[in-house]
Amino acid sequence: MELFTDEAFMVFSEGVHDAESANSRFDRMVALAGAVPYAKQPIVERATGTIVGYTGVDSILLGGLDRLEWGWRLTTDARGQGYAVEATRALLAVADEHDDGEMLCIIASDNQPSLRVADKVGFRLWRQIVWPDGVPTDLLVRPIGAGGAPLLAPESV
Repeated sequence: MELFTDEAFMVFSEGVHDAESANSRFDRMVALAGAVPYAKQPIVERATGTIVGYTGVDSILLGGLDRLEWGWRLTTDARGQGYAVEATRALLAVADEHDDGEMLCIIASDNQPSLRVADKVGFRLWRQIVWPDGVPTDLLVRPIGAGGAPLLAPESV
């Protein structure tokens, strides 16, 4: 949870959390993990046992649908070492075995490192949007399993 309070870790996101909102975000991640086997999971550096980030799904309301949306985030020291690609590929394999549908991924258009990760793990540009705060953002999609309709968040979470 302390990572959610770190400005460098939370770059390209909704902002830095205080302790209360970090706990709330973590609780939400745990609840979704109880329903979706490829919800956000920690990325652990094997050599040190240190959590260096996470990858997996959360949900976002987009176009009237509560869609599952894939994301990853790493500490500054762990960036550029292949952790995001390796961990995301491994967890996407779980998703591919578990569901069929279309996965969403949302990345700020100027976040080139994350766009490269998305490309390496099979996400392709669907369209661009501009959020109300003026941030241009790429919406990317990837088929999960046999593909199909957008994957939706479970109603129980």
